[in-house]
Amino acid sequence: MRVMATNQYGPLEQLKVLEIPTPEPGQGEVRVKVYASALNPADYKVILGTMKFLHGRNFPLVVGYDFSGTVEALGPGVDKMKVGDEVFGFLPYGMGNRRGAFGESLVAKVDELALKPAGVSHIQAAASATSGLSALQSLRDLGRLGKPGTQVLITGVSGGVGSIAIGIARKLGASVTAVGSGKGLELASRLGAETVIDRKSQDVVSAAKGPFDVVFDAAAGYRWGQWNALLKPGGTYVTTLPSLSFGVDMIASLFSMTRTKFLMVKSKAADLHLLGEWLVNGLEVPLDSTISVRDVAKGLARLKAGEVHGRVAVDVSNQFGG
Repeated sequence: MRVMATNQYGPLEQLKVLEIPTPEPGQGEVRVKVYASALNPADYKVILGTMKFLHGRNFPLVVGYDFSGTVEALGPGVDKMKVGDEVFGFLPYGMGNRRGAFGESLVAKVDELALKPAGVSHIQAAASATSGLSALQSLRDLGRLGKPGTQVLITGVSGGVGSIAIGIARKLGASVTAVGSGKGLELASRLGAETVIDRKSQDVVSAAKGPFDVVFDAAAGYRWGQWNALLKPGGTYVTTLPSLSFGVDMIASLFSMTRTKFLMVKSKAADLHLLGEWLVNGLEVPLDSTISVRDVAKGLARLKAGEVHGRVAVDVSNQFGG
């Protein structure tokens, strides 16, 4: 099969079309013909070699985590899906991930997939997977949102996670204060944020009008201590990427009436199913653009440079030529 891959860590420009053996699904796995994927910061961090632990160190290196496609082969013990089923999900972050989604096929565990709703495109489904479950698991599971009348503050609303988190927070009954800049503020307002804070022209913490049930730091640009006074008793600060000082904050929060948590997102079939239902019923996946899989290096360069608002979807189907 054909993939976009590199034979060594280094510049993104090294990505090129290569041919590798088509993978065979193992116990409890299926092989999926990939129709669509999406870009994540993890992609360029792995390729550049700055976060090698997010992916298996086997070359040629094929990254790409989000995917949507069609089941084309079943591994032993799989009886919940059949060949031809349309599915979506994302591959795990870690050394056990041998091959990614920037190729014609991939292998995934059947209990980490969900059937793609008929009314949702492959592009929408792939673009929603990692970002949607990151937001859902941060807000519902770590932040314990789920009741009407709650208040949440979300940073990084130009990004893939922060932007979809606005709609998910509203699905969970919360009113949203969004932190961003430039076009991100317009995007946040359009997605339903009641209040927007411009991080470039305002002191964000001073401008925030709490108290909040959850501060979801999707941008991973702050610390629990900055938000503690603006959290309700029992409230939670959630970050997507703990800093070196996170351990200090964790200890300090033990003596506070608020909590600090960090997200370790996992692809769960039940969560993907719920996400699919929400997509059918109006949850928007903000898309910056859709590119061919052959152009992932250019797309990742834009993502790394901070030029993206929302998600960059990747069209994989029939993009490798004849």
